[in-house]
Amino acid sequence: MDPTALVAALRRHPVTTGVAVVAVLLAVTARIAHAEPDFPHHPPVAWFALALVVAATLLAERTLGPLRTVLIGAGAPLVAVGVTSLAVTVGVAVGEAHAQAASGEPLFAPSAVATALLAAVSASMPPARRRRVRAVLWTVVLTLVLFAGHGSDTARALATLAGTAAGALVVRRASRPAPTAPRADRTVVTEPRPVVVATLVALGAGTLVTLVVPDPDGVLSPFADAMSDRATVLVGVLLVGAACLVRRGRRTGIVLAAGLLVTLSAVLADVFLIEPLQDGFVQWQGLTTDQVEWQVTLLGAWAVPAAVLLAIVVLRGRLVRARFTASATCPETYLGMLREGDAGSLGHMGTWQGNATWTHPDGLGAVAYRVHGDVALTVSDPACAAADRAEVVAAFARACERNGWVPAFTSVHEPVRAILAAEGWASFPVGVESVLDVTTFDLRGKKRQDLRTASNRADREGLRDEWTTLAALDADRRAQVEAICTRWAADRRLPEMGFTLGGFHELDDPDVRLLLAVTAEGRVTAVTSWLPIHEHGTLTGYTLDVMRRGEDGMPGVMEFLIARTALRAREAGLATISLSGTPLAPHADAGSWVARGSALVARALEPVYGFRSLQRFKEKFGAAHEPLWLVVPSALQAPRVARALTTAYVPGLRPKHLWALRQAHVGAGSSRVGARR
Repeated sequence: MDPTALVAALRRHPVTTGVAVVAVLLAVTARIAHAEPDFPHHPPVAWFALALVVAATLLAERTLGPLRTVLIGAGAPLVAVGVTSLAVTVGVAVGEAHAQAASGEPLFAPSAVATALLAAVSASMPPARRRRVRAVLWTVVLTLVLFAGHGSDTARALATLAGTAAGALVVRRASRPAPTAPRADRTVVTEPRPVVVATLVALGAGTLVTLVVPDPDGVLSPFADAMSDRATVLVGVLLVGAACLVRRGRRTGIVLAAGLLVTLSAVLADVFLIEPLQDGFVQWQGLTTDQVEWQVTLLGAWAVPAAVLLAIVVLRGRLVRARFTASATCPETYLGMLREGDAGSLGHMGTWQGNATWTHPDGLGAVAYRVHGDVALTVSDPACAAADRAEVVAAFARACERNGWVPAFTSVHEPVRAILAAEGWASFPVGVESVLDVTTFDLRGKKRQDLRTASNRADREGLRDEWTTLAALDADRRAQVEAICTRWAADRRLPEMGFTLGGFHELDDPDVRLLLAVTAEGRVTAVTSWLPIHEHGTLTGYTLDVMRRGEDGMPGVMEFLIARTALRAREAGLATISLSGTPLAPHADAGSWVARGSALVARALEPVYGFRSLQRFKEKFGAAHEPLWLVVPSALQAPRVARALTTAYVPGLRPKHLWALRQAHVGAGSSRVGARR
């Protein structure tokens, strides 16, 4: 790295630089093992805490500014330590057992600075990201309070609370535009799954914490006293694993969690309730305050897993992921919303077989989607009015959360991406759509030379274009169209792609128009299909879907058919035609690493699907390029969504197809070598 750039970066973040220097000095001292009071025998945990402080300081300084970072990072822990110290003093005076145990312990931990700053920064995050960050933060903080139970754990929790309040105050007083969150998102509906998952994680992680924390004194720390160390590790790991499965809505997770909680409740009840009763150790007369408190704590340690078990049993129907069922036919309600709303140029693809339709409870719009694994992939933009788009998108995302699905808005346009980006969602470019303004389209000019050549050759050879539908064709002509489409698919080394790429089956729709290239003898040599684009009840254009050329098709026949469609659309008074999206096409708004990844995948698939060649073909028509996006709640979910997309687009992919793809690359490489020679 350039030293000048490094110095400039350090000057831009003076607070972070100072904190990092202090952290390094602490790390190289012999007393680093005692830097984190909760873990004096585990130096790596202390190092992690110091690293977390530096990272949180950098994030806060970038978000809140240096002065606010110093005030919150120093003030919140100081206030928390003061309040905790006062509570401990009062507790010792009245004989409270936990206060007596905390007396004399250090109350400050460096991690309190990190949690206070993270809580403050979360106030400036988009709502969805803010909820996720705070859920993780409070799960960690409260787990340490309930299981470790040291004074520093209480101080850390209070510092987090103070940081949350300070962050909300700073963000509210800052001059910033009013939030534009959709109306539906302002009413937060609490779903049971995130709460149950957080509780299971807290129980599992807390059980493990009792093994590494010296002298745990939390109200749930008796968990470790009832089991051996090996059993404690097993229970903790399995509870965290069950939480992961429940988060995905798996019935296996419900069964595993219930079985563990039944076992844990039984063990705790036997150790802390049944055996003491049988031995006569449980009595409520003549006990001191701390003895009564200890017995109540033991009863609570048994009651907590039992209560969680009861909640899981009662809520099991809402915790299990719903089963996806594709619609046999497209509902009339969706067709009506598609025509009356503004679903964009790819909206008609939502009517295809294999999709399901979700409708807004108030009838504001609908979303076509399909589920692969636990990912709900939408079919481009929602079918609704532009004014209702934000609310429909937010409501669909909540519906997916209730069903245990990860919502993935696929091949959406910029307006939908902007709505979700404002909520903290991650977006990835998946292609480029080519849109042609037919009101100004003609065949004149140097750039249209190939189109004029194709049109003139078609006229010389007696080739005509026929605008029709599949239902209007006679049996012989229909068979010719089917033969061209199926032969093209059979020639591919990989299975024909689906999802948002149609085939012969999608032609059988009265709203889908065909433009065929027909010879003077009446033989079909090329097929294109066009999906309708509606806006506010009016047909405004068409979108190209199927594009197939027969073995004896004239060179340039596709240029001929697309140019004729554009001229027909102009004569009919339509505004645009879309040449549809080109998957993995170069994207001007993509980040560098995303662009490199897309280019790599495009090169790998080029010998079979020819995405780059397709994009070069579309550039002949002078169409405008509109980006298409994949938008997901978090970038961490991108790999899971990528697997679902692969399954959706190439459902029949097998290892033999990957071998064929490799052979295609070898053949392409050999051809290039031969050409150079």
